[in-house]
Amino acid sequence: MNKKLRSLIANTTKVSFMLLIIYFVFISNRISTGSYEHSYFRDSLNKIDSIKTALDNEIDTLWISAAGDLMCHVAQLNDASAGNGKYDFFHMFEIIKPFTDLTHITFANLETVTAGASKNFTGYPTFNSPDEYVLAIVNAGFDALVTANNHCLDRGFYGIEKTIELLDECGIYHTGTFKNEEESNKILVIEQNKFRIALLAYTYGTNGIPVPKGKEFSVNYINLEKMKSDIEKAKETLSDKIVVFLHWGEEYQRYPNKHQKNIADELFDAGADIIFGSHPHVLQPMETRIIEKNENQKKVFIIYSLGNFISNQRKKYTDNGVIVNLQLIKNHRTKETVINIIDYVPVYVSTSGGKFRVIPVRESLYAIENEIKESRYYFPSDYPRLKSIWEESTEHLTNTDCEIYPAELMPDIE
Repeated sequence: MNKKLRSLIANTTKVSFMLLIIYFVFISNRISTGSYEHSYFRDSLNKIDSIKTALDNEIDTLWISAAGDLMCHVAQLNDASAGNGKYDFFHMFEIIKPFTDLTHITFANLETVTAGASKNFTGYPTFNSPDEYVLAIVNAGFDALVTANNHCLDRGFYGIEKTIELLDECGIYHTGTFKNEEESNKILVIEQNKFRIALLAYTYGTNGIPVPKGKEFSVNYINLEKMKSDIEKAKETLSDKIVVFLHWGEEYQRYPNKHQKNIADELFDAGADIIFGSHPHVLQPMETRIIEKNENQKKVFIIYSLGNFISNQRKKYTDNGVIVNLQLIKNHRTKETVINIIDYVPVYVSTSGGKFRVIPVRESLYAIENEIKESRYYFPSDYPRLKSIWEESTEHLTNTDCEIYPAELMPDIE
């Protein structure tokens, strides 16, 4: 059980128990003494147990997370090189793993392919990464990767095939690109903790690289008609929530454009519940909305861009991203699933000591400012940039009307 869920359950249980005790004391003070009191006490405890069992059976919770672009530039390849054609990327995710491995399902955008050494390992402008890169991502706790992005055809259809084969070998969920038409027509549904989450993914384009003739099925492009059709298919799977990953927008722009906003409106109206954006390589705002349809209301969520999770882009705003956490609550009696808590973790790509590491901004600031030198989050040389990122992200990501806040400090800060 993850720490956040365990903490939530513990706190909820304590509050519920206290309320029951207060209620019982109030009632017990009003009844007479004697054998009847003992009988009433026993019956009340039995009723409390029955109520607790009923509530446990009716309500379930699920935490999902999303991180930004997983890129692999030449500098990262050099850092990971262990000689003799071997690579080790594990250290890049070691510090951030407690955050990416925290929730039930963690999503991200895999913005490279793994076509093998015979196709040459390269970074920008056409990416091809070692298998070890994906192995490190999986070890870091990521559960589902979307592969529809502008670099998915960097090694042609062969690159798509090899990437999918590796993801399948790793046992990780994936969608957005496909090996055959049959797979492209299926809706990915992830079952976890009594929830069913449908995941869809699309890209604006593939950098001018055409899909091979006869392989039109291999890449999900942003097309309103197709996306709406897929959402209808997702509804037929009886999924509790429909998550859509969109590779869209304009690179290095900190605000969504009109096209992004129009697409979001259309998809929410069609039935999407959660939209995660990628491609701009900088953070764009997030928000919740209340959608009214057929006299029903539901809360939906969007972050227009999650920024970079890891890359070698070092300019201001491109060296950081965010992990967004959402708690879903499912009522089995009413068959309703709602978005409850939303929080986020700003992250920074540190190159301190010549090593790439994704680190949490808030925890690192705390460790530095309190001189906790033994902390895993202690990166004093990064302090000025960490301070700026905290201010930039917390001011930029949400508005005052949106009840979304930075996540609390990790318990292992010291």
